[in-house]
Amino acid sequence: MNTMPTDARMMMAIRVIVVTTLLLVTLIIQYTVTEILPINYLYLVAGLTYLLTLTYIALGRLIRSREINLLIQIGGDLLVETLLVYFTGGLDSPFSFLYLVSIIAASMLLYRRGGLLAASGAVILYGLLGDLMYYGILPLPEQTWFIPTPWTSSRLYFNMATNFAGFYATALLTSLISEKLQKTFKELDANRQNLAELRALNQNVIESIPSGLITISTYGSASFINPAGCQILQTQAHEVLGRHVTELAFFTVEEWSEVREALDGGALVRREKEVDVPGGRRTIGFALTPLRTLDGKASGYTLIFQDLTEMKKLEGEIRLKDRMAAVGELSAGIAHEIRNPLAAIAGSVQVLKNSKALTPQEERLMSIVLKESERLNKTIADFLRFVRPQEKRAAEFDVAASLSETLDLLANSPELQKHEIRREIEPPSFHIVGDADQIRQVFWNLVRNAVQAMPEGGVMTVRTEVEAETYRIVFADSGRGMSRGELQRLFQPFRTSFPSGTGLGMAICYRIVQEHGGSIEVQSWQGGGTAVTVVLPATVSEQGARPLPAARF
Repeated sequence: MNTMPTDARMMMAIRVIVVTTLLLVTLIIQYTVTEILPINYLYLVAGLTYLLTLTYIALGRLIRSREINLLIQIGGDLLVETLLVYFTGGLDSPFSFLYLVSIIAASMLLYRRGGLLAASGAVILYGLLGDLMYYGILPLPEQTWFIPTPWTSSRLYFNMATNFAGFYATALLTSLISEKLQKTFKELDANRQNLAELRALNQNVIESIPSGLITISTYGSASFINPAGCQILQTQAHEVLGRHVTELAFFTVEEWSEVREALDGGALVRREKEVDVPGGRRTIGFALTPLRTLDGKASGYTLIFQDLTEMKKLEGEIRLKDRMAAVGELSAGIAHEIRNPLAAIAGSVQVLKNSKALTPQEERLMSIVLKESERLNKTIADFLRFVRPQEKRAAEFDVAASLSETLDLLANSPELQKHEIRREIEPPSFHIVGDADQIRQVFWNLVRNAVQAMPEGGVMTVRTEVEAETYRIVFADSGRGMSRGELQRLFQPFRTSFPSGTGLGMAICYRIVQEHGGSIEVQSWQGGGTAVTVVLPATVSEQGARPLPAARF
């Protein structure tokens, strides 16, 4: 079913309302005034209008064109208006202005073409009515409010000329205004559409950028935060909006005063700061710039920030690798140069110790020298193992069983008299590809470090789990924990927190795990213990070239 245009339905509704109102007024006058007035023709006009309205509705279901529907209705209105003019005096009727209403409606809805057609229709109907009545072909109706007056030809021509000029002038002026309005409306719609698209693009860009964005008013209160900012700060937008910038952990009150002075002077403020968020302590890098309106007036500030925590970790790893590489290249030769004369010294002292001419004091000194030589030789051996590790012999082995065997050996060690080892090894058997001896060395070093971190005794929990394509082993102790500085130096050679340590155990673990394509993650709390997590790929190639992250600390 075809749907009638909206403006066509609106015209019919207005027409029905006007005619119905006129009909009610006619009825009231008919039954309240004692004198009988000649207004019965109004019933005829109203009836004809209703009939035409029904015709418009029927035609509207058949004709889809908006212009044709409107022209049909305007033509019908002109006929009704001509009939009303005839009943109210013809050429003397004051209702000839109703033609202008139809002409204006046609000019507004159909623009210049429709207005000129309506004006032409009014000219034809009004001129034809005037001529028929002037020449007596169409007599004046009996029921009329007006007394007919004689018309001369000059008066007829003047009346026609003025009305025709008024009809066309109204059509042209109204259509001109209507066309300008139409053009203005189109421009407004286009601008509105462009503005909506620009606003959507701007909103999409702001919500899509990975950096956090907070807009700050001139008074220092947050007025907007994008989703990335909420994610970085681990908060909700309503928890940020309206709060002062000094309450968001970026600035103290004193720092904010200094920053505002710098911004007012045209400077760009860039800083890094460690911020406590619900997910932990994060390193945030941010930049603050003035925010201005189109006319250059200050309207606040923009705070753009990023989470640099992972980047700082990567920088630490790179510095550690560079440091380890430099130490390895420089020290490997030195270690060999020390080890050769050390072997000669130890051999010579051993020969001298066997001499029977030594006093007890000299024998004791010889024993001390030999003992320290052995200790120094062990340190050099560990160091050489670190800087020049043995070639990895990759083979499939049961990493869970290897871990259990290492814990069994340590459980019988004198070092673990005050300690308890809790095992949560699930599954009890799990095979990976790697160097079993090197992996066992990692387990041994990590467990001994955990024991040394609990000199007064404690509990160490060893827990394993299979996650995605990795095998994770967690060594958690209840020892003294480490400070942030100790965590940063944990994998550096010759940095140790234990009196008897060489500072190479964790560095060796780091290198072995890295060469197996895995990673080491360390979490520690001062006074609350340490948890070291070794992450190994479930399958490792012989070259160990799996793209997994390096050690994290």
